Amino acid sequence: MYRVIVHRRAARYLKKLSKLQKERIKNILSQLKRHPLDLSNVKSMIGNWEGYHRIRVGNIRIIFWIDEGEHIVYVDHIGPRGDVYK
Repeated sequence: MYRVIVHRRAARYLKKLSKLQKERIKNILSQLKRHPLDLSNVKSMIGNWEGYHRIRVGNIRIIFWIDEGEHIVYVDHIGPRGDVYK
């Protein structure tokens, strides 16, 4: 079982979303606790983002990395598709 830590900026963005979007993202975050890389839409990132993974939830992206030694998933960014990578 992994622990999920959401960065402050990601939590702030999450608060701004509609109730339906919040529920969808919270559901994904709870699924990350069990097996973070076993979700069907998890993609490993390349280039400057090497070591990070992303999950697509509609037009919103969740960017995270995993500390295997401590069993922690760090969610660094939650945001719209075009802005989250900047």
